Amino acid sequence: MDSLTAFIQLFSLADADATQRLTQRLTLVLQDPAAYQAEYAEELAERGIETKLPAQELRDVALIDALLSEELLWEADWKDSVDDLTYGLNETLTQQGRTERLAEPSFARRAITGPEALDALQDALEPLGLALVLLTLDSDSHALSVVADEQTEQTRQLAKELGFGITVY
Repeated sequence: MDSLTAFIQLFSLADADATQRLTQRLTLVLQDPAAYQAEYAEELAERGIETKLPAQELRDVALIDALLSEELLWEADWKDSVDDLTYGLNETLTQQGRTERLAEPSFARRAITGPEALDALQDALEPLGLALVLLTLDSDSHALSVVADEQTEQTRQLAKELGFGITVY
């Protein structure tokens, strides 16, 4: 199995069709960034991207948009509360086919936002054997997904090898 497919399967798990679609899409951005930008120009324009992007930034946006297209990622405003982010990550867990769910945050933690919200999410994911993944996006939003805790180092290594910017908590 190649590195890209292995990386994608950390998010798509057993969904072979999603893995294939994601692999095709991301192979394009890795092999021919200009062709990717032309192919997905309309989608990029929805993000306000209408000029040529540096290869690194385009790869990161492509990864986010690809995972979003399969509902394997939750994109939220940095000001969204941990309550809203919990809802979004539970949707992602459902789409991944995982049985684990985040419990509703305590009343005291529901309104937490920003970096503290990400810490609270990781605190809630840890007992479930899961880890929070923050994908790099040069904006005021969080692009979040989840991987198995025992796959955090593999996720970091494959992302680095492929040139994707991520933080695994």
